[in-house]
Amino acid sequence: MSDMKIPLLLCTILLVGISIPLYFGKCSNMIAGYHDLSKDDKEKINKMRLCRVLAITLDIAAIILILGANSIIGINDTIILDIVTLIIGTILSQIVSKNK
Repeated sequence: MSDMKIPLLLCTILLVGISIPLYFGKCSNMIAGYHDLSKDDKEKINKMRLCRVLAITLDIAAIILILGANSIIGINDTIILDIVTLIIGTILSQIVSKNK
């Protein structure tokens, strides 16, 4: 068994565990910066879309971790792909979550 397999799988479980309530629009207070917004600023954001985009981002990162744990992709590629996924997901969440 690879030295990195167990930590990668534990991180996968953590990411999926966090993404499940986000799919239902719950736990939005876990999103960095969202809980600090004023009530007026929160009304400008579609909370459900924000939560779903971030949940999908976390699930994609979890899939990449599973691929890395099973040595389908290398550990360095796993880390790079996860970082890129999280950056793209953060940018998309900013774009998609804006109310009309």
